[in-house]
Amino acid sequence: MKTMKEIAKMAGVSQSTVSRVINNNPNVNPEIKRKVLEYIRKYNYQPNRMARSLVKNKSFLIGIVLPELTNPYFPEILESLEEEANYYNYNIVLSITYGSLQREKEQIEMLLSRRVDGLIINPTDLSHGEHITKIKSIIPTVICAQDLDGFDYVTVDHYLAGKIVAKYLINKGHINIGYIGYLKDKKLKGFYEEIIANNLNFNEDNYLVAPEEISDFTKSSEKKLLTKIIDKNITAVYTINDIIATKVINILIKNKMKVPDDVAVVGFDNTIICNLTNPPLTSVAQPTREIGRKSVDILVKKIEKTNLHNDNNLDQIFLPPRLVIRKST
Repeated sequence: MKTMKEIAKMAGVSQSTVSRVINNNPNVNPEIKRKVLEYIRKYNYQPNRMARSLVKNKSFLIGIVLPELTNPYFPEILESLEEEANYYNYNIVLSITYGSLQREKEQIEMLLSRRVDGLIINPTDLSHGEHITKIKSIIPTVICAQDLDGFDYVTVDHYLAGKIVAKYLINKGHINIGYIGYLKDKKLKGFYEEIIANNLNFNEDNYLVAPEEISDFTKSSEKKLLTKIIDKNITAVYTINDIIATKVINILIKNKMKVPDDVAVVGFDNTIICNLTNPPLTSVAQPTREIGRKSVDILVKKIEKTNLHNDNNLDQIFLPPRLVIRKST
């Protein structure tokens, strides 16, 4: 393993410059920083984190709270989060909530006990975020892949995504479109408003089933979905993620219905699943790498600020969605 002295010599800089790069000092020329980091990564140089922690009274740990990893969307974000954290010489501590609000509260307490310097979280329930608000007053906190008033966040514009999907399906000639998702989701709000703006109907008959019913994949939920699609003459289905969209395609094909000839299907997240379905799935692409990168950038900036409580400036970023059209529509 190379020493700091050797890294400095190869990069043609002083040891103090290498130290400033490691500690993310803003007064380092960007080109010099890039060159030093190149050698640090090439030789896997590991500074003495314990010494750094003692000197700076920081753990150089970032807590990450996600609801699951079974959906490929979240591992894609996690990979970007870890990569960007490592760029700033931070490590991550990952916690999975499995969609449980109580577990989310417990895991946040665990992360605090680990002395993480900041928190990046995809909340379980935005309507019950009092515990996150309390944490925000203790350590810097960034909401990832969702938006929450009063917080820093990085997310895709779900409202705009819904409008894009509705416009696309309407332009394809669909006038009776079903939805599988949550009624309070902004993915539905934009979708609904675009449909109404085009003088089409959207009522409780268009709300096909709850996501949990499809996730459980029981015969009763399958029958309920098919009955609504057939009886209400639904010709397209918009879903909140690619996993549910894939299950819908499987149910339709299993029951001798053609996709997209009989029913078109649109997913959300544009994960690897989209190219594994038959037919390949049309889906809303979210820039997962950018979501992860910007979330860490904002958090580290907040961590490096000397006075958290006087920092009233919020970074609230909406990234543009993109509809990737494949053969399911």
